[in-house]
Amino acid sequence: MLHRVQQTARYLGSPGADDRHAMETARILRQLGADEELVVAGILHDAAKPAHTLLWHRIAAVLLGITPRVRTRLARGDSTFARYLDHARRGAEMARDDGASERVVRLIARHHQRPVTDDEMLLARADREALP
Repeated sequence: MLHRVQQTARYLGSPGADDRHAMETARILRQLGADEELVVAGILHDAAKPAHTLLWHRIAAVLLGITPRVRTRLARGDSTFARYLDHARRGAEMARDDGASERVVRLIARHHQRPVTDDEMLLARADREALP
């Protein structure tokens, strides 16, 4: 388990990791038989993550998952950490502004919430499997 955490930390800390993750998520979705809208959601799901997201931002975000009210308060503002915490909502707004379908917008907005639909479960699976 520790090895997997270290491997993932090295991957996420490398330049271009988020772009590689998006493309790998899309590749997995295609392999699983997803339609084009779901593949687009896979490509765009992390598009609003700030470019200078650090490993501590990612770790703190996971830990804040157990305290949603605190996470919500910290997600306000324009700091790198706030933008990272709020990247699902911000990414959904960006996709909507760019003319994405409501289905794609919803999938992006919900990609860090517990999946409830088949689409959300497929995206969550691909997102998880796209990590090293």
